[in-house]
Amino acid sequence: MSLEALKKIREIEEEAKKIIDESEVKAQQIIRKAEEEAEKIKKEGLEKGKVEAKKMVEEAESSIAEKVKQVEAEAKTQISALKEKASKNMSKTVEKIVAEVLGG
Repeated sequence: MSLEALKKIREIEEEAKKIIDESEVKAQQIIRKAEEEAEKIKKEGLEKGKVEAKKMVEEAESSIAEKVKQVEAEAKTQISALKEKASKNMSKTVEKIVAEVLGG
């Protein structure tokens, strides 16, 4: 082979190595960018999940508080009715006792 041909082959090899090196650098940049983007998406997803979970908890707490109010109101109504019934029964019982003691 001639010296010219060897020089040309050497130049082509150097150019090919340069292209490969540049490609590797670009590939690393693309990978790094993709990893950063994936991490960003992951963080955004976690934040969104936290916000949605917090909202669900708040809604559940609100629902539970409303249910507690309803149960308390129902209990108060039932207690009042029982007290009224007990009061009437107490009056009748006192009347019977007085009648027995006095009439007895």
